[in-house]
Amino acid sequence: MNETKQIKAGALLSYFGVAINILAGLLYTPWMVRQIGQSDYGLYTLATSVTAFFLMDFGISGAISRLISRYRAQGREDEVKNILGLTYKMYLVIDGLIFLALFIIFLFMQNIFVRLSAAEIEKFRIVFVMVGFYSLLSFPFIPLNSILTSYEKFTALKGFDIFSKLLSISLVCSVLFLGLGLYALVLTNCLSAIVIIVLKLIYLKRSVHIKINFKFKDKKMLLNIFSFSIWATIISVAARLIINISPSILGMFSGAIQISVFSYGASLEGYTWMLANALNGLLLPKVTRITVQENNPEKITSLMIKVGRIQLLIIGLVAVGLITMGKEFIILLMGENFANSYYVALCLILPGVVTMTQDVAYNYLVAMNEIKWRALDYIGASVISILLSLLLTPKFGAVGAGVAAGIGIVIGHVIVMNVIYHRVFHLDIPRFFKECHLKLALPMILTAAVAVLLQVLFPVHSLILFFVKAVAVGAVYVLLMGLIGLNSFEKQLFLGPVMKIGNAIKAKFGKRSS
Repeated sequence: MNETKQIKAGALLSYFGVAINILAGLLYTPWMVRQIGQSDYGLYTLATSVTAFFLMDFGISGAISRLISRYRAQGREDEVKNILGLTYKMYLVIDGLIFLALFIIFLFMQNIFVRLSAAEIEKFRIVFVMVGFYSLLSFPFIPLNSILTSYEKFTALKGFDIFSKLLSISLVCSVLFLGLGLYALVLTNCLSAIVIIVLKLIYLKRSVHIKINFKFKDKKMLLNIFSFSIWATIISVAARLIINISPSILGMFSGAIQISVFSYGASLEGYTWMLANALNGLLLPKVTRITVQENNPEKITSLMIKVGRIQLLIIGLVAVGLITMGKEFIILLMGENFANSYYVALCLILPGVVTMTQDVAYNYLVAMNEIKWRALDYIGASVISILLSLLLTPKFGAVGAGVAAGIGIVIGHVIVMNVIYHRVFHLDIPRFFKECHLKLALPMILTAAVAVLLQVLFPVHSLILFFVKAVAVGAVYVLLMGLIGLNSFEKQLFLGPVMKIGNAIKAKFGKRSS
């Protein structure tokens, strides 16, 4: 399968996987919370957020993906086994350091999370051990996705993601139906993830035939990886200090209930991020080729606009729906106890209307080995977010944490980062906003006006009626985008497959009638 077909197939599977994740969030998560209770859900979220803070690849997988893509673009396939051998040894060393960090947290958790009750601390200890053990076991296998991406095995990569989610949901539903509770939920999530790792290893062995040279040593290559990974590590740490650390701060000042409120709002942001980033990893090899062969900022800007508009078409509908109908939806789905999750989601998602449409620009920094600029930006955003969170969380709980994170993202990622893209890397950011956001703004505003009118005229008290209203708003959005938003390429992209199916059906029935 050639590159274009792989990207298209990968994109379709990405969006299918995103649809599964969103449906799981809408149907499965509320049911799971009711089964285990809001407090236990908060403890589970806290355990995963604490381990996730340490369970980062420190930029090594990004370095692997960049170097493998570069070697393949240069026809140096023989270098791949060496880079993999070098980086896997680094992963094993880091895994040991992560174990020490998690062990220290385990010893002193009652002194860290002082707002948790004695009973909650005991539960948290068990969940933390289970999640931590799985995290340490799975950490060395983080590069598997980077290898699949670099070899443009997008169909397999997205297929594994879909199967992983379906397997996890089915196992968790089974244990919760049996009334086995929180610990069984955590255990089945871990086991399903381990199964996926094994399947990826089998697939790579059979399809890519990669060999790993564990004996390889090269100080120059090691420095090359470190020069990239140290900045990627800073990005990973700083990103976690913006959102992932919020449950920990809430655990210090507000307790498990506020953690659950923040976490549900953050999960809605996560679904939006998945929608926007379905194309992201698929584009790195292409951006790398443009950079290696031409290094043309104008071409990167054009690709940024092309992809950004498609991402904005999706994010725009989410943003319009969230602003106008989000609170009603959350209360109907999760109950009044989660009403403040609406404000958390607003603070986290609205800045993404800009940041989630600029993944091509970030891939350009990766290909140029210039992600230090992104790292410095993340440091500033995280410092702002943490300071504001420490000020706002004790009084305003989850909403305070959401506001703090939102302000940090706007100042850092929306304002500062776009100045860097434009001034340092000569991407035509004014053209990007004009062609992408400005030209799609009118149909979004008109759809929002229709949604507000429906909310005023038809308040509802059931999810079925809400979804009828949401479908009506979605139909208005699609109609307005088709009439005044989409360009000719996008119309062909979205309408082309529909027309092909229609022509095939017409031809089939035409033959029968004749």
